[in-house]
Amino acid sequence: MQLYGVNGDREKFRKLTSHPQQTIGCELFEALDGDMRAQRILRIRNGELEIEINVDRAFDIGRVLYRGIPTQWVSPAGFRHAHSFTPGAIEPDGWGWLRSWQGGFLTTIGYDHVGGPVLNPNRHLHPAVTGERRYTGGFGSLSPTTIEIVNVDWDKGTIEVQAKVRQAAAFAEHLVLTRRITMNFGEASFHLSDSVRNEGFIEEPVQVLYHINLGWPLLAPGTTLKTSATELLGCIKSAEGSDPTTMPEPTPLDVEKVWDWNAPAGPQWAELTNSNAAGRGPLTL
Repeated sequence: MQLYGVNGDREKFRKLTSHPQQTIGCELFEALDGDMRAQRILRIRNGELEIEINVDRAFDIGRVLYRGIPTQWVSPAGFRHAHSFTPGAIEPDGWGWLRSWQGGFLTTIGYDHVGGPVLNPNRHLHPAVTGERRYTGGFGSLSPTTIEIVNVDWDKGTIEVQAKVRQAAAFAEHLVLTRRITMNFGEASFHLSDSVRNEGFIEEPVQVLYHINLGWPLLAPGTTLKTSATELLGCIKSAEGSDPTTMPEPTPLDVEKVWDWNAPAGPQWAELTNSNAAGRGPLTL
């Protein structure tokens, strides 16, 4: 393994450090104040790469720092606890989730609906419930997470964490997500694996969208995007005439811009490059 430019095994790094958590480790803590109050955070340090998992937000990834450079975008709402999710109490038409959406490096959207708020007839709720059911994308509809595995293995040179997240209600869906995140010592990467199981008796549709949210100083004016999806299908009106491959300068009139790409079958990739991230030279994610 290699840590901070030094090659070696466990014995090599035992000679250089007084404690194994000097450079590698996992810590679980609970925030006491501010936007994050009462939220559990699992911080994984792997040499130059550090990630924070928001345990009670579907085990999503909040912060990712590489060599101390933040890569994630954080919404004005901040990293709030899932219990603050109030889809209908503050805003009409199903947009209340924006009051508690954190952004972060990865937001999981699903598992029964993706996209904007919609109204659908109730499929199998209690027969006394005859109104329509509003789908808001799954933000906050997941229960608190149960952590199953936190393992730092110096012999294998691996870090593994795993958790189960339940999305369920009486007379409704009962879906269980098993999420595993693994890392190899010293590598500037991590692997996320999801499995969704229907624990209910009735067949359930499953939809999922992985929302990657990148921000400054990684995402800065001039940052470029490449992707394996080569066919651009179209865009929403606010994106017309804009270049989807280069980040422009911000303006007070900026609004959301969305492009639809057609991805070929098979594994896909996207590559973001900043030629001088945080003034430290090129950085590609």
